[in-house]
Amino acid sequence: LQTGLPKMLFSLRSTVLRCSAASARAPVAGSGVSSCVAYSSRRCYARAPSRFQNTKKAKVEMLEREAESPPQQSYQQQQQQGNGQSSFTPSQSQQSSVFPAYADDHERRKAEQQGTQWDNLSSGVVEHMRKVYGTLAAGIGISAGASILAMATPLGAVHPMIPGLLSLAPLMGIMYTNKHTHSLGLRTAMYGAFAGLSGWAMAPLLKIALAVSPMAVPQALLITTGLFGTMTALSMLAKPGSALRLGVPLGAGMIVLCLTGLGAAFVPVTSAWYPLLHNVYLYGGLALFTAYIAYDTQRMIDDYEMGEDDHLKHAIDLFINFKAIFTRVLFILMGRSDD
Repeated sequence: LQTGLPKMLFSLRSTVLRCSAASARAPVAGSGVSSCVAYSSRRCYARAPSRFQNTKKAKVEMLEREAESPPQQSYQQQQQQGNGQSSFTPSQSQQSSVFPAYADDHERRKAEQQGTQWDNLSSGVVEHMRKVYGTLAAGIGISAGASILAMATPLGAVHPMIPGLLSLAPLMGIMYTNKHTHSLGLRTAMYGAFAGLSGWAMAPLLKIALAVSPMAVPQALLITTGLFGTMTALSMLAKPGSALRLGVPLGAGMIVLCLTGLGAAFVPVTSAWYPLLHNVYLYGGLALFTAYIAYDTQRMIDDYEMGEDDHLKHAIDLFINFKAIFTRVLFILMGRSDD
């Protein structure tokens, strides 16, 4: 649950924030309201600016230019032609500023793209991916250092649930902040705190794994890195946006995985249901988070193309995937060592 629940909450929150931010940016066509300040308690009654200026000469010149241009149908005429239904269509400048039209154009451009995702990477996307993977590598290093420190000190005797729950605080902090509202240093510190607390929570498991089989930890790290690189390469060789279609099935699988984890926590070990729930949580979670790597990689690219360039949020997505796969591979290796 330390990986499944944060992953589900973070993905849901990212989707809601993205949709709400896009809705806030999209003005309603023909409403007469020009703009509103987001997250403000005041109501915005500002009307759209007039096409006339204050001088009489400017008004005359504007009317002369409009007289030379072909007349346009009025809004009432368009309503009559539509048999009582409004057929008002915003101008080209208004259409370009409305988010749904922009989203449709974005999806249309993705469908028209030829080749693989790798062939369609722009220089901006490549630079963003470098930031994300650099931040991910730093987070893995911080997590490993925190695990070593906890194993070498009395901190390793703390129940892993305590640092696991504490790690939700910096995770929520990153989810509810962005680069426009808080400084990069503060959000980077929260990312480091999340990675460090996650490593602290893994210290008891790593200590047991080293006692059972000293080679289990490096083998699990090597296998996890191989799976991560393979799924990243597959997402780059696939068609642009093809992995994004897995969002709904992966979300449903995450819900099933969380329910399975809760069931395994309350079912007695001697029960006949325990092995089934344990295997579903172990092997099903391994397959689920492995598929999430491809999905999050292409979603990271799609988010950047839509204007979301927060590398910390994208790095956390990949970090949660890496941690979930590593722990499950480690459990599998430990089980084979016992046999």
